[in-house]
Amino acid sequence: MKTDDIEGVGLPVEIGKIDRELVKLWEEAGETKTRASHINLVLYFEDRTQVQANTQLIADIATEHACRAILILAEPGASESAAKAWINAHCHLAGKRQICSEQITFHLTGETTQALPSIVFSHLDSDLPPCLWWLAPFQRTIDEQLWSWVDRLVFDSARWEDPPASFEIIRKIGALGDGRTVLGDLNWARILETRIAIAGLFDHAMALEKLSKLETIVIDHAPGHRTTALLLIGWLASRLGWKLQPLLGKPFFLAPSGAHVQFDLAEKPGPSISRCLFTSGACDFLLKHCNERNFFEATVSCPGSQEHPRIIKSGREKPADLLLSELSRGSRHGHYRHALEAILPLL
Repeated sequence: MKTDDIEGVGLPVEIGKIDRELVKLWEEAGETKTRASHINLVLYFEDRTQVQANTQLIADIATEHACRAILILAEPGASESAAKAWINAHCHLAGKRQICSEQITFHLTGETTQALPSIVFSHLDSDLPPCLWWLAPFQRTIDEQLWSWVDRLVFDSARWEDPPASFEIIRKIGALGDGRTVLGDLNWARILETRIAIAGLFDHAMALEKLSKLETIVIDHAPGHRTTALLLIGWLASRLGWKLQPLLGKPFFLAPSGAHVQFDLAEKPGPSISRCLFTSGACDFLLKHCNERNFFEATVSCPGSQEHPRIIKSGREKPADLLLSELSRGSRHGHYRHALEAILPLL
């Protein structure tokens, strides 16, 4: 991709004429296409190779969640300062009509990246809530003007090179003003079905009694998904009242009963979480992902009895699916914050 050219993202327009060109775009579409939007969805990224992938992601999302999408490719380290824009629409059939979402793409270089809040804010659909998906490393200097208008900040902690620093930054962002910004970690959405599946392992009264006496946990995770596994353990710890003991030798959790809960993370090829094994006394509780299939096998084994494996739906992995899952929720993720606090020293 050339420095001065972003191909395939739409019609080039002057930034000062974006609204006028969008009106013209819909006038030329006639009555066969209807503009629809439920949210302002802003994607900020600094990797120019992701322009086409992010445009396709918006096209995928628009089929289920109409939006005004604003894609911002920022290159703050560029020697020249410039700002360019493109517009296009993503349409899909709904009955006899085509329902369309707008996309505005910006390419900001050099000092123009400092004008991010004003450029973005001036092109939001003012009647809709803004959601910002931050796909770049977080800036250590927090721009309060930028975050003051964000209703929901979406990020993926599995992508972070420096999780402790990044988590500290998003905690500060979440605390700004009246705390209006909802934090949405796609890594948390990634393990939603896994958490449901684990809860299902202990549904039976006998199994539930063993839950409070867990001794060991082993989680197999994909390369680059250690943070995913830690969030899963953090969720368990926060729900069961375990306290991390990270200072003496190998870290472990201290249960309210005073028992020690040991844990191990193993990196294995496969989905983000491929296997969870919980041991309580002589009983094993196993959750194992079935290769190339979208489900877990759940098995409970105790002396004198063994359940036949149960089939439980596994989690989503595609970015569009994870983002749609996050956008479908309007609530704050209270359990996420507790899970995060439980494992922060391990990051």
